[in-house]
Order: sequence, then C-alpha cells, then structure tokens
Amino acid sequence: MGTMRTPARVLAVALSFVVMFVVGSGAALADAPASDAWPEGPDKSRLDLLILFGGSTVGLFILVALFGLMTARNNYVPPPPSTELATTGDKAPAHH
Repeated sequence: MGTMRTPARVLAVALSFVVMFVVGSGAALADAPASDAWPEGPDKSRLDLLILFGGSTVGLFILVALFGLMTARNNYVPPPPSTELATTGDKAPAHH
C-alpha cells in the first residue's frame, strides 16, 4: 500500500465534510416539527444564547483545567550526580 498523496487527503477531507453535512442536515430536519400543530416556544434573546453557548464553553475549559490540576503530580527529580568515586572493593568484575 502506497503513501497517501495530497489530492487523496483533500478528497478525504471534502468527502468527510459532505457526509457529515448530509447526516447533520438529516438530523436537523428530523428534529423540526412536521406541522403547525406544534406551538411556538418562547423566543430566546441574544443574551440567553450567549450565556448558554458561551457559558458552557467557558465552563468546559474550567472543568478541564481543574481536572488537569487535580491529576497533576510532582515528578521525582533525582539529586545531581556526585563527583566522588564509588569503590566496590574486591568484588569488582575483572575487565578483559
């Protein structure tokens, strides 16, 4: 199997976008009311939408940061190497 070339990558991204767009559109159309029998809900103001979407995004960032702080640990840092020579005595292996 050969390497993936740039045109193949561009085609893969474009095809993925088209498939996700069609799937997302189908889900949105399935969620829409089919007739006028459904009453209109209360309108949301721009401030309500900003708090809903902006607040949830900021809350998610804060949650991830808190999780990172809670799971962070201090790694062991060994002391710097000594300049003294260690002697092993008579049990040192013979060097050939």
